[in-house]
Amino acid sequence: MKPSKTTSTFVLSWVCVLCLVGCKKEKEEEAEPIPRNFSQIFMDGKPWNQTLSNGVVVATRTVCASCWMAPLDTLYKNYFTLSISHFYDLEEYKKYPFESIYLGAIPIRTGEYKFAEVFKTPCRPDTIPQAIFFTSEFDTGKDTYHILPSEKQYIRVTKVDKATGYVEGDFMLTFIRVAKTKDSTSPDTLRIQPSRFSAFIGSNQ
Repeated sequence: MKPSKTTSTFVLSWVCVLCLVGCKKEKEEEAEPIPRNFSQIFMDGKPWNQTLSNGVVVATRTVCASCWMAPLDTLYKNYFTLSISHFYDLEEYKKYPFESIYLGAIPIRTGEYKFAEVFKTPCRPDTIPQAIFFTSEFDTGKDTYHILPSEKQYIRVTKVDKATGYVEGDFMLTFIRVAKTKDSTSPDTLRIQPSRFSAFIGSNQ
């Protein structure tokens, strides 16, 4: 018995429906991933992200967070922090010397702001942006730097999306060393030329 024309049309229709459903599901699964946190730092005229002549990759890791008090008090929900670490991306290294910039109490709104001259605990609703720079080896701290107030410094928040927690902007500042170890080889002054960041609050990618 030969299949009727109606039956063939019915089967073909269901095949088309299944194909459309499959295509839609595939498109949903292939949604573009959320961009990772990113920082492009220029210090004393040199970029942090680079590959050295010996092939070693020098990279950065950016962590963006809200104040730890934010869940307890709404006053603290208007600020975010950035922690940007500089490290050698090579497992064979016996030592992992790295440098870090910590920027705290940054308002979650577009605008240009100046950093406080003296670093204070940044997790307060009444504070202004804070900045500190330090060097370390493993988990041991070495040199500590604070803002040099006589030099131009600022942080600009150029984009904020509170729905996703996305923030981006740029900053420039100069640090002066306030504490060091006996074996320190770092200079007394460090200049961060205009540098960019983009991140999601609460993401440590």
